[in-house]
Amino acid sequence: MATKRTSKASQEPNPRRGRVKKSAKDAPASFEAGGAVAPRVFDAGAVCEELSLYWNHERGDAFVMRGPDRRWAQWTKDAVVDAMRALPGRMIAIKARENEMLSESKQVLLHARRERALDGVLPSLPGYKSGIHKLDSGEKVLVKHEPQLVEPKPGEWPHMRQLIEGLLNRTQDGSGIDQSVYFHAWCKVAAQAIREGEPGHWRAGHALILTGPAGCGKNRLQEQIITPLLGGYGRFADPAKFLFESDEFNGDVFAAEHLMLSEIPMPSQRTVDRTSLAEKIKQVVANPAQRMRLMRTEPCTVSPFWRLTISVNDDKDKLRSLPLITGDFGDKVLIFHCRKVPLPIIDRDSIESQRRFREVMAEELPHYLHWLMNEFTIPEEMLSYTDGRTATRFGFKEYHAPVIKEGLFDDTPHAELLRLIDMATFTTKGGWSPDDEPSACVTNAALWDILGDKDVEDPRTGVRLRLWCGRAETLQMLLTGEGGYVCNVSTMAKKLFQHSSKCSTLLGRLHDEETVRDVRLQKKDTNRWKGWIIAPPNE
Repeated sequence: MATKRTSKASQEPNPRRGRVKKSAKDAPASFEAGGAVAPRVFDAGAVCEELSLYWNHERGDAFVMRGPDRRWAQWTKDAVVDAMRALPGRMIAIKARENEMLSESKQVLLHARRERALDGVLPSLPGYKSGIHKLDSGEKVLVKHEPQLVEPKPGEWPHMRQLIEGLLNRTQDGSGIDQSVYFHAWCKVAAQAIREGEPGHWRAGHALILTGPAGCGKNRLQEQIITPLLGGYGRFADPAKFLFESDEFNGDVFAAEHLMLSEIPMPSQRTVDRTSLAEKIKQVVANPAQRMRLMRTEPCTVSPFWRLTISVNDDKDKLRSLPLITGDFGDKVLIFHCRKVPLPIIDRDSIESQRRFREVMAEELPHYLHWLMNEFTIPEEMLSYTDGRTATRFGFKEYHAPVIKEGLFDDTPHAELLRLIDMATFTTKGGWSPDDEPSACVTNAALWDILGDKDVEDPRTGVRLRLWCGRAETLQMLLTGEGGYVCNVSTMAKKLFQHSSKCSTLLGRLHDEETVRDVRLQKKDTNRWKGWIIAPPNE
């Protein structure tokens, strides 16, 4: 009995198959074509497709297939042959037939090696769906597991609202700021980005820094809301090595969508280290392509979906390890100041209440997501700056809790420069006069009493005052006692410029501060002159 074989071949008879027959005893023999159907052409590619079969060239004879449960697994060559033989409606030959160089099973394996070879198999990539992907650098890889995204459902979320607003709504404690609207906006932008985007085309989002008292519950925002919202419980990675060390192997941060840092390890208060941390955060936030280096593999370029959150206690020593809020960094980060309030459901001494809290958060998360996607609208005032510029690069404009921003500013080198300017007094060195013109010696004069050439009315007080006008290099010489005057802060100024940056750089950073720009400091450049105008403090 002939076996039915499913393949893509012609049903026409083969004219080359038949028999030789004599029409009479002494007549010459003639060929009579047969009527048998020609054997079908075997399609190895169709079998590979049906099996979801690929070859991992990094592992020799290792093949990968997707099973009936939609999970990917590694298979040996013999196991793949068994899977072929078990396909319904097929009988894959394991031995070569007449006129065949390779058996059908070997044709399938060869086709997988030639046409369906993989450069690697990865457990997961942030934001990537399960399946075959071509990376930015050209490698073809299999991603086994994809993020498990929460499905939005209408409903109430009272306990989650209590957690978010309890930590972030500070309208009742004197600051007058409800930070929770920024948190909702951040979650909305992130949830939309991972659902609507694709590798290479993700919408970027701010880094989120949560500051607050120890034990206030800021980690619960990271663990119970952000992680499951972005990729499912357990889809988080600790980015400490990536941010603080020059470890070449960084595969751990390419396993999850949420890069969650609970505390800054080995905090450093050196400006160079804080600046380095800022650059790393900017890299995570703003660079769509990232260099990935796994163990025992060549580096490659991928486009991960990342959101970075950092929680840190709000004591001064911890805050001094945060990056400096400079102009090119500040727009890429949100900084919240959390307060310590009783958390919903939780009795800190009860294991049962801790378990119940996690269950309630998981139950309410789909309702919170539905509210974010269908009811919450980012306020218009968060979409543009006061000068009219749009602020939608990361979805909405940045926010820095004032009390934290002020603390960070006070510890910066440019804030120290401003303090030195205000503290400085100058005394004329013997026999020296500016521009070689006769002038009276000055004693303990402020910066605005020497070389000041602008006499204007202060709009803040109506008092006429003198403004200092000059180049950054001139100011640095004056503060260090090298500009013809003895300066009382010269020792501190020399240390500042030696260990931080030159005066022009620090003035530029001061100019980026909203509380300083146009109030104390203005940049004035013309075709003939470039310099700064510095106003005295408002006493």
